[in-house]
Amino acid sequence: MKKLVLVLSFIIGLSYVAGAQIAAKSPEQRAAQHTKALQKHLNLSQAQAAQVQTAFLTMATRMDSLKSVVTTDKKQKQLMARSIKLETKKRVFAILNDTQKQQYATWEKIKRENHKEKKAETTVGQG
Repeated sequence: MKKLVLVLSFIIGLSYVAGAQIAAKSPEQRAAQHTKALQKHLNLSQAQAAQVQTAFLTMATRMDSLKSVVTTDKKQKQLMARSIKLETKKRVFAILNDTQKQQYATWEKIKRENHKEKKAETTVGQG
């Protein structure tokens, strides 16, 4: 019995330590990830990829600084985050050509639908 408790506590401790080692991505890593996804779906040129990378890096940096702001108004933070994302979307949209804009709109629509489906699945599974 004592051995079982010891083994279980050891396993729980290991899982806790393993979870603590996962670090948040830096703004540069997040910007690179967003750029890579857009490059994959929209066939961006090198110049476009560099401009998009800059836009996403700016967004990621601003979002990180927003997280450090101490405020009691959660809605205000959400509105600020939404405005940062919208501004970035406009900057990226300005970089794309007409074909890429259509592909981007289609890709976003598909992502939104997939998100709604996953959200519906989790609410059905919980209820």
